[in-house]
Amino acid sequence: MTSDLIKPFFVNSIAKSGTHLLRPLLEGVPNLQHDAFIYPGHLHQLDEHRKILSKLKPNHFANGHLFHSQEYVQMIKQLHLKQLFLYRDPRDIVVSYAYFFMRFPDHPYRVYFTENNMSVKERCSYFINGNLTGGLLRPNINNWYRKFLGWKNEDGVLPISYESLVHSDLSQKEQLERILHYLNNDKESLEFDKVIDQMQRNADPSKSLTYRKGTSGDWQSEFDADLKRDFKTVAGDLLIELGYEKDKNW
Repeated sequence: MTSDLIKPFFVNSIAKSGTHLLRPLLEGVPNLQHDAFIYPGHLHQLDEHRKILSKLKPNHFANGHLFHSQEYVQMIKQLHLKQLFLYRDPRDIVVSYAYFFMRFPDHPYRVYFTENNMSVKERCSYFINGNLTGGLLRPNINNWYRKFLGWKNEDGVLPISYESLVHSDLSQKEQLERILHYLNNDKESLEFDKVIDQMQRNADPSKSLTYRKGTSGDWQSEFDADLKRDFKTVAGDLLIELGYEKDKNW
């Protein structure tokens, strides 16, 4: 495989789903460069984002967190961009968010959590249940996650779970091979193993300011009976839809 075969593409992800793991993996492909980050995909941003993405050249990609909408679907298609879509167990996203914002002294979420003396459990509850009654407003985890979820089943989009990238070295290699085949129109190449090795050597997500643990299943050490009950009520069906659970008996 040679990197000059790679046309411009877009890497979409649900926030806290491994954005800063996948980017350096991709940058490990020889001559492949990252150009821009865009978010969150409000319709008034459509022209601005179209302009940014239309400037991508071969061997370049952009990434971001874009809500799913038919307007954005059509824009991506009109620009003939392939798209990777990275998603994650929403329970782990809740836990990641509960810690993430506390690292930024002036962030509105940290200010809100600090002013209200909120514990980790209370912060998790906030991201699970949302807040629509005053203070810092936010939708519940089900409604927020579904703003992105439509991308997972769009024609031509390659969905990748965060868990498949961190489960094991072998699992990560398998996903990177899927990505390379997808970006290279499924052409076979004897060089894929070499490129995958380069991709893995290039990845050190701990250098990212947004990186915390880089593991899956962290929710199991944070969710007590109350948080489990709330999550099942708010987004139990979402977990089943995503394939993370078979039912609500977890």
